[in-house]
Amino acid sequence: MNPHITIDDTRVQQWLARLASAGRNPRPALVSIGRYGKTSTQMRFRNQVDPDGRRWWPSKRAKATGGQTLADSKNLFRSVVWSVGPGYVEWGTNVIYAAAHNFGIRKFVNVSPHRRRMQGTTKSGRAWAKVVPVKSFTRMMFLPRRQFVGFSAADRAEILDILREFVEDIA
Repeated sequence: MNPHITIDDTRVQQWLARLASAGRNPRPALVSIGRYGKTSTQMRFRNQVDPDGRRWWPSKRAKATGGQTLADSKNLFRSVVWSVGPGYVEWGTNVIYAAAHNFGIRKFVNVSPHRRRMQGTTKSGRAWAKVVPVKSFTRMMFLPRRQFVGFSAADRAEILDILREFVEDIA
């Protein structure tokens, strides 16, 4: 699975065209936009909100420990990167489970037969453990959407400001 979100904004395209028509290399502007996009995305982890400002559904671990959702190992946060190419800028992550968190999951999955280790304590306080076979079964997998990759109205305004600054420097 290679999810991809493309934002094709006419105003952004117009500002880039103005840079190009003035004979100015748009790469520095795109680099600034890429840095901003990475920072904006990482701020969503800190603020625990999606691009529209809605709070994420807290994870069980975050509720139990008083921590933050999607922040246990910080791998997803640290994986956010940006890159610039000829006429484009992109930011996001290549972590394999990122799409599941960003878009959420609600589907039936098949669980293969396996063995499970069971342990406990008897009434008299003696510990016990055993391995039991588990037959295959189907279950509902649900992971709430916690969108961190996206494009908000504030992002759009900031990107237009970045481009406006570069275009105004031409004059």
